[in-house]
Amino acid sequence: MDRTGIDLFMTFISPVPGRRPPRRSRWLCAATAASAVLALASPVPAAFAAVDDPADGEAATAVLAPANDGVLSASAPLTLTLSADNPTATALAAGEATFEFGTRALTTRGSLDSWLDSGAAAVPFDAVGESDVPEVAGQQSASVSVSIAPDDAALEDLEPGIYPVRVAYTTGDETLRARTVVVVPRTGEPTQRVGVIVPITAGPQTTGALGADVLRELTADGGALREQLDAVSGTDAILAVDPAIAASIRALGKSAPADAVAWLDELMSLPNERFALQYGDADLAAQVGAGAASPGRMTSFSAYLDAANFEVTTDAAGATPAPSPTPGQVALPSLDALFDVGADRDAVYWPATGTAGAETATALSAVTGTQDTPVTLLPSSLARSDAAAHATAGDADLLVYNEDLSGLLAQASTTGDATERASALAEYTARATLIDPAGPLLVTVDRANGRSEAELRDAIRGATALPGWTTTGLDGLLAADPASVRPVSVTPDADRVAVLKEFRAAQPGLSRIAGVLDDPSQLASSERATELQLLGNGWLGDPDGWDAAVQTQRERIATWTDGVALVPGGPITLAGTSAPLVFTVRNDLPWPARVDLLAAPNDARLVIESTTEVEIGAQQTSRVAIPVSALVGSGESSVDLKLRTPAGVEIGPTETINVSVRAEWEAVSIIILSVLVSVLLVFGVVRTVRRRRRMPVDA
Repeated sequence: MDRTGIDLFMTFISPVPGRRPPRRSRWLCAATAASAVLALASPVPAAFAAVDDPADGEAATAVLAPANDGVLSASAPLTLTLSADNPTATALAAGEATFEFGTRALTTRGSLDSWLDSGAAAVPFDAVGESDVPEVAGQQSASVSVSIAPDDAALEDLEPGIYPVRVAYTTGDETLRARTVVVVPRTGEPTQRVGVIVPITAGPQTTGALGADVLRELTADGGALREQLDAVSGTDAILAVDPAIAASIRALGKSAPADAVAWLDELMSLPNERFALQYGDADLAAQVGAGAASPGRMTSFSAYLDAANFEVTTDAAGATPAPSPTPGQVALPSLDALFDVGADRDAVYWPATGTAGAETATALSAVTGTQDTPVTLLPSSLARSDAAAHATAGDADLLVYNEDLSGLLAQASTTGDATERASALAEYTARATLIDPAGPLLVTVDRANGRSEAELRDAIRGATALPGWTTTGLDGLLAADPASVRPVSVTPDADRVAVLKEFRAAQPGLSRIAGVLDDPSQLASSERATELQLLGNGWLGDPDGWDAAVQTQRERIATWTDGVALVPGGPITLAGTSAPLVFTVRNDLPWPARVDLLAAPNDARLVIESTTEVEIGAQQTSRVAIPVSALVGSGESSVDLKLRTPAGVEIGPTETINVSVRAEWEAVSIIILSVLVSVLLVFGVVRTVRRRRRMPVDA
């Protein structure tokens, strides 16, 4: 107990050596600081105030947050937490924090914005607690909390509404100030419904499918996919799942990592409603901007299927359970089986926030061949500011999510500091309280890379646990009568559109070279999958990494377009009437290739077998011997060489090899050889006779 009779408790947090300071939002980092005491109404960010540290150029910050996502319980104490972070090298002196509670509610969005943005509120405040704050060493943080009993005079008989709360933390000659809000919920009001969409994605990828090592890392304890799955388990979130994850795991068959298989089994067993994103969570607006009539889809996955991983094996007793195929038989999964994520409906399109507008929605609404009517998700800033989720724009069926609320959830889901996260969720609760939609409300916990289970789970909980609200799914959102809206236009990212057009322009060359494969879809599926992964929305926050990945793909396309070709050789001398001419063919593709080598002489002096079938192993070279006959005489000639696919499509340019014909050399060589042999025989006979003559005669 302190001298006011209010329960206080305090926690000092000492970071692990080398720990980074807690993450702060951009607007906090950009906040102006003062070297003198700050007034409570000074223009600083909603939850923070800062003081300058001239020596280090960094500022200490303070965050104030209520517990329970800012909802005041009628029977439980109100806990307020102040967190002070000192990123400088100079310690903050021990000080004191004074907490104050506003006595009147903020009743409009304008008053709420004014309070959170600048600290201005035309309401009186009552002190509700004080707490000593210990010295905060450089690169450390400290937090203190006060617990206010529900029967405290400041909390008794409060009308439903949003109340401002502030703290002044004095350290040495400086004062840090922070503010937040607390919501007293209404009772007896009709229940409202909210849908919460959460993405399940693997982040930016440079290859078409996720390999075993990548999947092992992502699905192991602490991996990004494991954190996401654990966060959504037990919640009512609507899942937006990247089918590339499921396909990559299933395509590995028996070689899939155990953690990845277990992760997929858990995902498929969750009761959450869900829909499939584009493969790789590819940018929908860029595809429409590049002229695509419909979003890119995978028509084959053969590049990533190894038959050895799908051979039927016997069980421990030596038999295969009926009606399984016989051992050794290969049973490759179908496309539908590979990409299945348990979606409740198809043709749900979710462009990344801010990337797509009216044009994209119109194009997606015209997609055919789907079981369900296409539905496009757009943020409220592009369609309307305050209405229910279901809407139409001409023939386009839309689900409009509240961008302001979704932004707060995204901020909370990427904030490592628990107090900062609680502050963002308190603001979310307050802003949601002021919304009175005509139908169900839709929010998202937007895409982000590297967030933890705790961060994501807290954001989902804050979105689904609003007092007086209940969750709903896609069917519930779409069942409401739609409002007619006119979305604004959004120009797709010009760089992404240009890259996609560049990739599409390379398709004819790749299709031509794919003809050398027994299964041409191997190359086509690899390129399509990689193209979609490079269009993934996970790259939006890493432009430099994306540029490097695109350049690598350009180089690969160039290599594969010229993947099978003749290795140029020098002039050849044909010393005789018949001999084989040897040529070399290379294969830079990761699959075995089969081509026909066509040889055509440029004069009648040479007779050549015109077509030779050549098989080259993956990423190997092969030497090809072509029988050649010289009819008469000698002289200079040449041979034109071409490569064709088994279907007769020419690949690569025609190569001309100069051949020096020396047909008479064969006869001359035989004569010379005969003379040499005769001379050697005569020499041998003469030598033998002379040796016998020198031998002594027996007595």
